[in-house]
Amino acid sequence: MAEKGCTNPVWPCAMTGAAATLAGFSDLCVIIHGSSGCYYYPKSLLKVPLFSTYLLESEIVFGTVDRLHEVVSEVAATGRPVAVVNTCVPALTGEDLKTAFSSGSAIFVDAPGFSGNVEAGAAKAFAALAPHCSRERSGVNIDGINLLDIFWRGNLHETERLLGLLKIQVAVRFSRDSYANLCAGAAPFTISANSSYASGVGDNLGSMLFSDIPDTVAKLQEQFPDADTDAVLTEWSRAEEQIYYSCDKYLRKYNPPITAVAAQESYAVFAKTMMERYFGSDVPVVFARDQGFGRVPYSVNSVEINAALGSVGPDLILGSTFEAAASRTAAFFGITPPDRSRISISARPLAGIEGGLVLMEGALNALMNMHAGQRKQG
Repeated sequence: MAEKGCTNPVWPCAMTGAAATLAGFSDLCVIIHGSSGCYYYPKSLLKVPLFSTYLLESEIVFGTVDRLHEVVSEVAATGRPVAVVNTCVPALTGEDLKTAFSSGSAIFVDAPGFSGNVEAGAAKAFAALAPHCSRERSGVNIDGINLLDIFWRGNLHETERLLGLLKIQVAVRFSRDSYANLCAGAAPFTISANSSYASGVGDNLGSMLFSDIPDTVAKLQEQFPDADTDAVLTEWSRAEEQIYYSCDKYLRKYNPPITAVAAQESYAVFAKTMMERYFGSDVPVVFARDQGFGRVPYSVNSVEINAALGSVGPDLILGSTFEAAASRTAAFFGITPPDRSRISISARPLAGIEGGLVLMEGALNALMNMHAGQRKQG
């Protein structure tokens, strides 16, 4: 069962991932076909309007098609496009739910929780949306924007800012755009803020995470010769100097921190690279929430993660509050949900130039707070 994300106690299921992807398109009405619990869970995480069939026990026993037809008809009456996300119980009954609505009147995504984790659900949603590229569409698409990512708003703003400096137009934002814009066609090229939420649309020119920016900018210049790459690379170099200076100032007083990382693979690899490069850190514990490209170990076992943290005794944890609770003496900076250590309502990025600064600033402040606490206890 290790390959199934639904066994992961610290990561949402495929249904939630599908709902998050679809709900990112503002003019698309998303219906959760399931019980109230299956509705309120993504609703509480995403904080966007969702609809539900609120299935009762009697409907589960005698069939859910009529109830789904009723809700789809009511929502479709608004004139907006509709998407239906299937959940575990209706999926197990084996009903042909597509008979609940006419062909083309609703997008149907069969993504019950047991079919995988968040990323699997996002992939199912993209497959159902069937986005297409248009050679007539100028600019690039922004990929890897997902409402479940605690940095999604900041990532979107920062990536758009950098593309503005490059003088490259944004085509479609996956997934924080309008469904109408999606249907108009995507650009042939894409860059990603978080590759764990890949749409698979267009030729991917690279990641906008800090350590990848120079390579990505070079690939963008190949496709857009008029792009103002100097503006971005100059800012990137200044930011790197600032990071080196701040980390060196820390290292004059303290040893490089032993760091543990647990996040989606894209963020996990990014955090590991940054800590090794600028802090000279040993990063003995790195776990991916998702099964990505296999660059770091994938674990769905919280016991395994806790045991690894206990054996290492990290100075710093970059992950969620689950890992922070397992090693309470370590400094902590949240880079993946759930992060209950702070209220997050601002648009902080983890991608782009500002995202690199946010990560290192967060790590430095967490470490300094830890040392200050140790001095008080001493």
